[in-house]
Amino acid sequence: MTQNTDQYVIVDLRAEWARRPFLSFWRPNFAGYAYPLSWAGDYAKATVIEKGDYLTGRRYSAATGKDTGKWKRFAVLRSVAEAIAIDPPSGQIDGNAGPVVVNNKKNRDHLIANRLRLPPTERIRKAWTICVARWLEGDSCTGYGPSASKVRAEVRRHLDDVSFADITVRRCKEKDISLPAPDEIALGLTLKERDVLLHAHGSTCGDVMKAGFRDYYYTDRANPVLCSLVEKGLMRQSDREVPWGEGDVYFFTTDAGKHCANSLTPEYNP
Repeated sequence: MTQNTDQYVIVDLRAEWARRPFLSFWRPNFAGYAYPLSWAGDYAKATVIEKGDYLTGRRYSAATGKDTGKWKRFAVLRSVAEAIAIDPPSGQIDGNAGPVVVNNKKNRDHLIANRLRLPPTERIRKAWTICVARWLEGDSCTGYGPSASKVRAEVRRHLDDVSFADITVRRCKEKDISLPAPDEIALGLTLKERDVLLHAHGSTCGDVMKAGFRDYYYTDRANPVLCSLVEKGLMRQSDREVPWGEGDVYFFTTDAGKHCANSLTPEYNP
């Protein structure tokens, strides 16, 4: 039977079902679970994305204190699941309904590798614990960078009287900073709108860690770029006149504008 290749099924890999003979799939309308793919519900890609971590998520990890463990549930194309499915052994499923996917590592890994990836909702500014040999025992500081080597090189640049061998850098996930990923509004901004919004937010001051220390832009009240940002709900024009610069006013970032600016602010300094 030909299936709609745009339809997804939801795989459920919860820990308490780890020893079951077949993998479980969600039934239609988010109601119940089943082994046979013929009983599994078809879910549109838009639905999976809209539901976020309700349909796509990992298990809780005590090591990180977050849901960063093994995959618990996710969506795959029905055709992907059917490609590794088999007819069930007689008498194990009501009415011998099928097909089913045997619960083994090979099949789990195949489905995980082919899962639907959700658009990112956040970006991570990685934190690192830095120690230098000449510092007092136990002294350290926190730095941010995409990799240990980048952080070590930055420390070496500022402390030119130490060698790379004197610098120890270790990941410090508990101090990571979450930044939102650009949404549809952010991605739709023109280059000028983006530059103005980031400037108003302080994201272009030379140190991205200071982004958000300001929230304004001073210019002509008829400035087309600022007026466009006002129309999009990202800036608001001050009602107060200033005693200097006739026709000039302050524009302030709204809460939506601050969120948008944060989503466009780079994770690290250039």
